[in-house]
Parts: sequence; structure tokens; C-alpha cells
Amino acid sequence: MGRLISFLFFPALFLLNSLSAEVNDRLTLLPGQPPPEVISSSLSAEAHVRHTTSSVDGDATLTVYSHDAANNSFPSGYFISPVEFPLSLSANFGELRTNAFHAGIDIRTGGVTGRRVLAAAEGHVYRILVSPVGYGRALYIEHPNGLATVYAHLDRFTVEIEAYIREQQYRRQSFHVDLTPPRGMFRFEQGELIGYSGNTGSSFGPHLHFEIREAATQMPVNPLLFDFDVKDNLPPVLYTLAVYPLTHNSLVNGRNEPLFIPLDGGRGRYHLPSGTSIEVYGEIGFGIEATDFLNNAPNRCGVWSVELLLDNKSVYRHELTRFAFGELRYINSHIDYAEKIRNRRDIQRTFLQPNNRMSIYGHHVNRGIGLFYNEGTTGGRIVVKDAYKNRSVVDFSVRTVMPEEEALPPKPPGNFVMLMRYDQPNRYSGDNVSVSLPAGALYDDLLFGLHASPPVNGSLTPVYHIHDEFTPVHRNYQLSIGADKIPPELREKALIVNLNNNNSPSPVGSRWNDGYVSGQTNVFGRFTVMVDTIPPVIEPLNIAPGRDMSNRPMISFRVRDDLSGIATYNGYIDGEWALFEFDPKNDHLFYVFDKKRIGQGKNRELELIVADEKENISVYNVEFYY
Repeated sequence: MGRLISFLFFPALFLLNSLSAEVNDRLTLLPGQPPPEVISSSLSAEAHVRHTTSSVDGDATLTVYSHDAANNSFPSGYFISPVEFPLSLSANFGELRTNAFHAGIDIRTGGVTGRRVLAAAEGHVYRILVSPVGYGRALYIEHPNGLATVYAHLDRFTVEIEAYIREQQYRRQSFHVDLTPPRGMFRFEQGELIGYSGNTGSSFGPHLHFEIREAATQMPVNPLLFDFDVKDNLPPVLYTLAVYPLTHNSLVNGRNEPLFIPLDGGRGRYHLPSGTSIEVYGEIGFGIEATDFLNNAPNRCGVWSVELLLDNKSVYRHELTRFAFGELRYINSHIDYAEKIRNRRDIQRTFLQPNNRMSIYGHHVNRGIGLFYNEGTTGGRIVVKDAYKNRSVVDFSVRTVMPEEEALPPKPPGNFVMLMRYDQPNRYSGDNVSVSLPAGALYDDLLFGLHASPPVNGSLTPVYHIHDEFTPVHRNYQLSIGADKIPPELREKALIVNLNNNNSPSPVGSRWNDGYVSGQTNVFGRFTVMVDTIPPVIEPLNIAPGRDMSNRPMISFRVRDDLSGIATYNGYIDGEWALFEFDPKNDHLFYVFDKKRIGQGKNRELELIVADEKENISVYNVEFYY
């Protein structure tokens, strides 16, 4: 019998069981026939070619940004390194992170803070961020060519910018500020000092996070495509080939479950272990576990592109050249999310789930899904490249084997309650629990399950198993748990928590209303209701009653909350609001003495007020000398 390869034509929909087991618009490829028209997706193609803008001072029109999409070339020589020492990276653009792709490069600073950071090109500051989380202290500069650069996790800025920030913080009585200074207020020439590297925000080691963005769209672009002096002649490293049966009657080596094959080889050429065979039937997807390394750097980095070819025909390709921040959570569909949760490894799919709408998939034929229904052998190849076009390849073959008997329709799981469609709103309401998902919250149709188990220590309701933690959710959904037995005096202190495998709770922003505690979350898993009546703990680190603080640069505290989390913190010295800074990753709350606002040589009174998300309040009062 002649060999036959088929592909599922987008927008055909295959569902999870016989409730809707239909496949539409199939296209068959016979050996020797040309491939069908490529189905391409690009959510931002118009931003990939050229931007223009009018001159601020006149009527002239200036081309400010041009990108040769065909050759993937970017302005060369426009930017300089933002640091004065040789570039060494601990992370690159597109690296796979929890719930997001990495949007820049992380530059090593030798394990210390305080290294000089320079403007990569001339421009004006259009945004200044100071936050206890995320980018911490960050500076945003727009350049005349229509691009922008971002410098994050800074320790401090220039003196002029620090003074402007301090004025705004005191005016707003907030450490966290997100500022848009007047255009032209802060301008820098290329190579001019803009600040100093740090470890602020959600940074877990000193480094500089550096980004290049399209100014008009704020889409980050891969900095390694701009000729920075980063040495990389090493091909990506491939670890695992994954093969997925995608319907109930699809088989991989006779089983309806994924197959993970460790790869042999190296230096750009990989293969299956000797004696390994792959037999398939039905609708099949593939995946690859791969990382990249840079010269003289031990960290695993992300790869730039992955391409799948079947019988030498490209059926899937993605490139991490640019993306929108609003797309980052699609990473949970891009990877095998269940394998990430179970075994902490990142396998990138080479096929698209129906609701994966990220713009990085510039080439795919029918979502990369192969249909193998006729006996024969198909050659497969996955090509993985880094941003410097070093590449690694794994070649493999799969043999289509007809099943001995027709597969029976799958039995729904024991906790099955309804079929949820990814492109429709879905709502389930049962005994004392309801779940409401908006359209687009799922990446594929789902046999949704829910059941309850007994309460754990500290919970006031049963534990509700909302499907399982191995299925990703793209958008927030509403979760409500019946809690009418909570005493009236505790209702405002009630909150939903998500339990991990050790029953440790993570808070879900939620409120009691009309017998239910309701909140928004974007994960499935185990949930219950607890109450938080315990105020935060304030622990002084270097201050005590009557202590002389004249020779100390700051007042330091450690603050913690055991459940709902720190919400607000305010300090007052002699009745005047004082700027306390918060570093939540270290539970560190501190005030740096500001001699412009507080003189020396007298007794002072400090009042520190810290509240959690359930409005439990702790107050610390102390007299000191300064």
C-alpha cells in the first residue's frame, strides 16, 4: 500500500472524546505531491517592516525604524553595550520562564551591585518605575530611530532622576511609583551614565536586565539580533524528543500516552538511542526539549527557533524575534505544561493547540499536527537554532502501524462534570462551589472535573479539586466557595487559598459575599477557605528604644505575614510621612535617612504601621535619637 501522510487543516477542530469526535477539512498529501498553501499566523506583522513618524519640530517625515523581515536583519551598530565591561549573559531573550517568555537579556555584573550603566543610544526618558516587585528600579529611554531600551533591577539612578523620584514619592506618599516625566526632562547621549546596576524587584541575584523594544508598540525585540559583542559559536543542546497522541484513538508505540525519548549525540547532531523505534497511528504531535549555551557561560539559555519537517516538508516553525507582553502567558500552551509541573522540564511543542494565538508562529501547516492513518514510514527532523544561527538537528522516523482493534470511546474521568469548550464561556455550579471561565481561558476543549475532599488543618470548608494542576489556564476565572457557616465576625477575614502538595496555602484575592467567598485565579488545583486574623509581624533589626541612630545610614525592619500577605506599610517620623522602601523577597522594610528632610541632633519618634490584605494591622512605636 502506498505511503500516505495527512495533516489536519486549520480551522478544523478535534475534540477530546466521542461527545464531539469529528475532524473536518482534511487534506491528504501523497508522495511527490507539492505541499499545500502554508497557513501563517502573525499578530503583529505590520510592525515587522517599517515605522514612520512625523518630525516633532516640523512637517518632515522621518523613517525611524526599519526591519528586513525576510532576512531578519536589524539596525547594526546603532546601540552600544550598556555596561563598561565585557558582556556575559546569565539569561537571553525568549528563555522559558514560569508563565512567561523572558523579554530581554540578563547581563552579569560580577555578583555585585553598583556597576555603572550607560545609555545604549541617545534618547529621552519616557518612563521611570520604582517597584518592590517585577523590574524593581527601571529606566525606559526612547531613541530617535523608533526603538526604546529598558534597564531594570537598578540599584539607583542619576542624582537628578533620584531627586525627581523622591519628590514624587513624597507627594504621593508611596514607595511604588510609575512615572512619566515630561518629554525632554531627562535626556542622555549615547554612553552617558544613567544609573547603577542592582538587585531590586523580583531579582534573585545582582544583574542588569536589558531590553530593546519597538517604541510604538512596546513589543520587546531580541537584543541578540543587534550585533552586541556576545560570543556564541556553540550549537543548542537537545535532550528529549516527545511524541504525543492527540485524540483518544491515537497511539504511540501501542499506547494512548506521550512517549519521551532521551536523545544521543552532540555538537549539533542528535539521534535516537540505538534500537529505538516509534510506531504511531492517528493524530500525532511532536516536541523537543532543548537549551542553548553561550561561550564562557554556564547558564542554560533559551533557543531562538524550532522547526519541524516531515518527509523534508516544513510543517511548523517558530522564531523568538519579538512578541507582545500580552502574549507571554501563551508559554503555557507553547510548552508541555503537564510535564513542566510533574518533572520540571521544558518541552516545546511543535504543534499548536487551538487557542494558542501567540504571534511567534510565523510558519505552520495545519498547526503542525500529522495524521498517520496508512501504513508506511515517515522521516522526521527537528531543527533548533540560536540567535547566532548555530543549529542542532535530530533526525528520526516514525512508522504508521494499524491498530489491531478499534479504540473504544474514552470513559470520562471519575470526577467529570462537563465538557468545556475553549472558545466559549463555561460555567459550572454545584454543591457550595461554582466556577465561571470566560471564553479563551482554555487552550483546548476540556473534560472538566471537580470533586471535594475533607478539610485540611486551618480550612473552614472542604478542599475543592478544581480539575487538576497539570492543565494550564490562560485567563482569570471566577471561583466561589460556599462559606455561610463562617461566623459573622470572621467573614471579612475569609479568603480562598490554593494548596500545594504540602498543603501550604497561597492566597487568592477574594471577599465574602452573600454566603460565598469569591475571587479570581488563573490556575486549577486544590482550593479551600481559611480566615486570616493574625496581623503582620514587625521585627526591628537595628533600632531600639532610646538608641542613637546618628551614625547609621538607615532604620531596618523585617516584616512578615503568614497568610494573606503584606498590603500597605507607612512610617511616620515626628508625625511626618517618611519614605520606607520594601524588599519583599527578603522581608526587608527600611528607611534611609534623608538629611534634606530630617535634621540631626534631637530625639525622634517613629510610628510604623503595617497592614495585610485582610486589614489586620500591626503598629510599632519607638523613640530614638538622630
